[in-house]
Amino acid sequence: MKIRTKLLVSHMAIAAAAILFVSIPVVTMQVSQLQIDVELNAETMLNSGRDSIKNFFGTPTTIVKSMIPYVNSESLNQQSAEKDFAQVIRDYPSLSCLYWTDSLATNRGGSFYSSDGFVPDIDYDKSAQDWFSRAMKAQGVITTEPYVDEDTGKLVCTIASSIHNGFLTTGVVGIDITLEELNAIVATVKLSESGKSFLIDSSGNFLTNEDFNKVLKTNFFDDYAALSSVRDKILSVDDTSYINTNAGKGLYVASQKINDELGWTLVTLGPSNELFKSVNNILKISILIGLVVVAAAAIISFFIAKAIAQPINVVKNAVNKIADGNANLSQRLDKTSRDEIGELVGGFNRFMEKLQGIVSDVKNSKNNLSDIKIDLQTSIDGAASAITEILSNIESAGNQVESQSRSVTQTSASVTEIAENINSLERMIETQASGVSQASAAVEQMLGNISSVNSSVEKMSTSFNALENNTSDGIQKQNIVSQKISEIEAQSKALQDANVAITNVASQTNLLAMNAAIEAAHAGEAGKGFSVVADEIRKLSETSASESKKISEELRKISETIDSVVVAARESSKTFAGVGEKIQQTDELVNQIKSAMQEQQEGSHQIVDALKIMNDITSEVKSASHEMAIGNQQILNEINNLQDATTVIKDGMDEMSVGAKEMNKTGSLLSDISTKVSESINNIGNQIDQFQV
Repeated sequence: MKIRTKLLVSHMAIAAAAILFVSIPVVTMQVSQLQIDVELNAETMLNSGRDSIKNFFGTPTTIVKSMIPYVNSESLNQQSAEKDFAQVIRDYPSLSCLYWTDSLATNRGGSFYSSDGFVPDIDYDKSAQDWFSRAMKAQGVITTEPYVDEDTGKLVCTIASSIHNGFLTTGVVGIDITLEELNAIVATVKLSESGKSFLIDSSGNFLTNEDFNKVLKTNFFDDYAALSSVRDKILSVDDTSYINTNAGKGLYVASQKINDELGWTLVTLGPSNELFKSVNNILKISILIGLVVVAAAAIISFFIAKAIAQPINVVKNAVNKIADGNANLSQRLDKTSRDEIGELVGGFNRFMEKLQGIVSDVKNSKNNLSDIKIDLQTSIDGAASAITEILSNIESAGNQVESQSRSVTQTSASVTEIAENINSLERMIETQASGVSQASAAVEQMLGNISSVNSSVEKMSTSFNALENNTSDGIQKQNIVSQKISEIEAQSKALQDANVAITNVASQTNLLAMNAAIEAAHAGEAGKGFSVVADEIRKLSETSASESKKISEELRKISETIDSVVVAARESSKTFAGVGEKIQQTDELVNQIKSAMQEQQEGSHQIVDALKIMNDITSEVKSASHEMAIGNQQILNEINNLQDATTVIKDGMDEMSVGAKEMNKTGSLLSDISTKVSESINNIGNQIDQFQV
């Protein structure tokens, strides 16, 4: 894209952005303010319509209330009442009929007075009429739903009130209202030119409409389905207004409750764009002004861009002329302005001066390069022959170094093997020293154990002596116990014999008691006292016999226990005797162990002394081996250093050989490069010669 086009586009974009920056806030503010104005206007219109409708129903309501005292007067008769009723509504075209009826049915002599002289048939049922039934139940004025009058075919509604005499309801006074005027009142509530207003009932059915056929037959939300989504808000039960400037399909809608009792609602709607007509006009004007400003900016930008681009084109043409001409660097541009373009021309002229000087220097250098080319070729030829000789010397030295490297490697392997043997010897010596130390420690520990065993054996010997003495005492005491148990056994037998004697005495006593009882019975009354004594003796004999049996049983158990104790005592005596023999044998073994442990302790001391001598010798051998290992390691390190140095020398010789070969290649390349440089110098000379300085 050319500079002129860029400048033109940028200026137009700036102008458009400025217009948008100014117009968008203005239009936004206008829309916000208009929204507020529309809502206020809608609120005012709805309130005015509501007041007009309430005024429309206010007059008949007042008339109904004023007629209640009149119909309660005693002078009321049909002729005068009908005349007075007609006189009352004469000046109100919308009031079609004023009437009164009592609470009796027509077929029972009920009265009905009307301003139009209507006389109901004998079978006319008042209670079936909505205005009558509702008024009779209510305590005040009621308004009926609209209905089509059968005689006139017009839409009417009735305002009625019951009449009371104390607590008794005596009748109803009512007035019929033609709703044609109401249709006209509702139609005047408009927020826009093509707006429409309707009065609808709680179900949404039309109560007023330009098309009378839709009244009470068509639902408002069927004709305006787009408003079904806000149906509940339009038919709101409170007294607040509902206003929505874009309720659906480009429609605005506003509504307000008119009659709380019947649920009548005043609704007005129309195209939303009519509410914002002024904003649309402002927007159109803003767009028109914006287009004019953009066009003016385009024209101004065109001339400014042309003025800026023209000097640049002059510079462009001059540069192209120099590039397409005979490369005359002595040409200069004329500086015609003092702005950035003039500075660009001055810079271009200074650049041409420097370029002219550079080309002159390059031409002079071209001649010097021709002379240098010859010297370079001569030097390259001499260097190539010298590199060849160096390469042969390097190969000879490399062969000698390689031979030396092999010798050093063999020496290093031998020394390494010696070092490994020395290390193995040192490990063996360390193992031996460790073994000697462990043996010495083990022997010392064994000596400690032997001492501990000796001490334990001595304690055991002492304990066994005490145990032997205690065993002897136990045997003696056991013998005493056995004697005592034998004595108890003899006494137990004596007790058994005594118990047998007691049993015999009890038996004889029992027999004597029986005989005494028999004799007492023979004596009669004189022997009753003796009979009691004989009976007690018999009871005592029986008790003695019973206790004797128990004692005999216990003595038997005691005898058995004594027998078992005697047997146990005998076994215990035998056991104590056996234990005494075993203790004597064990004491002899302990004395033998004690002698053996003393001999073992003396031998262990001799072993400890020998191990100490061996440990000293091992330490001396270990020190000597360690010194050999250190000396061998130093030799090995020196050989490794020699081997590393040999390797370094060999690598250096290899690198020198490679370098010499590379130098030889480089010499060949330099020769080729010298030829190419010569050709390049000639080409540069031919190009430089084209410039005129």
